[in-house]
Amino acid sequence: MAARMPRYIRMLIVIAGIAMLFYMPTREFLKITFMMGIPFVFLLGVLIRHPRYSPMWIVVVVALAANLGAYGYMLIHLPERIQVRAIVSEGGALVAEGQYDAAIAEFRKLEGLGQTAKMQDKISWAQKEKKADEQLKLARQLLAAGKREEADQVIKSIPADTRAAQEARKLIK
Repeated sequence: MAARMPRYIRMLIVIAGIAMLFYMPTREFLKITFMMGIPFVFLLGVLIRHPRYSPMWIVVVVALAANLGAYGYMLIHLPERIQVRAIVSEGGALVAEGQYDAAIAEFRKLEGLGQTAKMQDKISWAQKEKKADEQLKLARQLLAAGKREEADQVIKSIPADTRAAQEARKLIK
């Protein structure tokens, strides 16, 4: 009879497993594995229900091979996807903090990963947020100077889909 593992070791293993879920590469790996594993298991179930070398069996074997190929392809590109996600996340955090130029510099790193379209999209978003923030600051200055009508015009020119627009709505009230 095999010796049982002490309870505290099992708890440490469970805690380590849960802690790994907070690590982005682990989450990405698990996401890809589940996304490709569920169809794989389904296809295996279909495969064992059909006689070997029947037309359906051959179709399922080809589908399994395609599934394995897609899984391998996704795993090969996983490090790049993780880098892209980290850059986008860091840039988004910088925009949220109001550090627009630093966010734009962060988004420029996407070009080195061959993500120029995503880079341009994120940079234009950061620039839009920066302009809206500048307009909000101007509106606050105008309100402080007692120029309510001019401030209202500036506030109305702030794009509605920006962070500054949410604060601008509070200023109007």
